[in-house]
Amino acid sequence: MFEKHTAHRTKGVYRLLILDSYSSHTTLEFDLFCKDHLIITLCMPPYSSHLLQPLDVGCFAVLKRLYGQQIQEFMWNGVNHIDKQDFLTAYHSAYIEAMSSANIQSSFAATGLVPYNPMRVLSDLHTQFKTPTPPPSSQATQQAA
Repeated sequence: MFEKHTAHRTKGVYRLLILDSYSSHTTLEFDLFCKDHLIITLCMPPYSSHLLQPLDVGCFAVLKRLYGQQIQEFMWNGVNHIDKQDFLTAYHSAYIEAMSSANIQSSFAATGLVPYNPMRVLSDLHTQFKTPTPPPSSQATQQAA
């Protein structure tokens, strides 16, 4: 899909495709396809999409909340079974509100992409870097004995 929808919009030689670390993205066939089509891939660290993907950060969380409110409203009005039509009505209403230009723009800002500010995400990471203590050498163990 990426190739189909971006090939005609390429500026410069290469395109950048940012991926999660899902195993199907790391196959030889996929790597060769990207190489042949001048696509550079960048894999996000595992379990980081909730911090790095703009639409996960802003729009989809809002969509989930708004859809839940729509369903709760159905229940308050005595509807205890959601059929396809009810789902589509509730989802469409929530989608229109959640996917506004303002929400999309704030999602990109919250991930530090636009405007570019990597500290927006890095400050949320709770990673502590430390140098591991090397195991004792056999010589140090013999001297201690």
